[in-house]
Amino acid sequence: MPYQTPPWTQVIAHRDNSGPFPENTVVAIESAIGLGVDMVEVDIRLTGDGVPILMHHDRVDGTTSGTGPVSGLTWDEIKALDGGSWRGPEFADQTVQSLEEVLDLTRGRVALNLDIQVPDAAVPTALAVIETESSAGVVISGCTADCVKTVGDIASGISALFNLDDLLNEIDPAAAPPVARHAIDIAIDLGAVAINVPHPLVDFDLVEQTREAGIGVWTFTIDDEARFLDLMSIGVASVTTNWPDRMIPLVQRTTSQARADGS
Repeated sequence: MPYQTPPWTQVIAHRDNSGPFPENTVVAIESAIGLGVDMVEVDIRLTGDGVPILMHHDRVDGTTSGTGPVSGLTWDEIKALDGGSWRGPEFADQTVQSLEEVLDLTRGRVALNLDIQVPDAAVPTALAVIETESSAGVVISGCTADCVKTVGDIASGISALFNLDDLLNEIDPAAAPPVARHAIDIAIDLGAVAINVPHPLVDFDLVEQTREAGIGVWTFTIDDEARFLDLMSIGVASVTTNWPDRMIPLVQRTTSQARADGS
């Protein structure tokens, strides 16, 4: 069964709550769950021996105690690294997580946004979701058109978002808004449940066009509360933020006010 987006603007914790915690770690995921986020976003790459793991950058340098490209190291080598001390000594017990471990950790507790960082990760990511029967609590993002098609070919029950990265690459910023609108047609043809759009390109007209087309607008990465409120007011389906603790009260306040006005 595909993921069902809630009727409110959902809050997604970027890299599991990377504002105050080391990204893509258990402590960050647990903190996001404790806040009551709707979804946790994690980054997916493949190790040299083909294991999907949580890692945003193409090298382990910077966010672990190791060095070298992710694709040049085995899972056994990477899982032995310290994945938290770069953010502070209090996080020295954090290690790099495999996708399988995180699916087990979060199942039934919080939904996951699996952000594909390399095309080769799409197939093993989708297969892991199927094998763990996690599709109801998962969306796959970071997807080009080919990635969305690949996910759909593997299992129609997995929700995928269409990212605009390839369409926006090396184009004049002035040409970006029409490209975002064109992406709606592409997403529909591919069977994507939403377009995943950088927030500067999101406006009322884009949200209305996607709503009329029967899909959603998911947007990233917003840490400004005024901009969050603006996006929520025009009806975006989902907002990704590094600071979910600041945004969740805004959703709760707005939802409570709407209920009061309707009573």
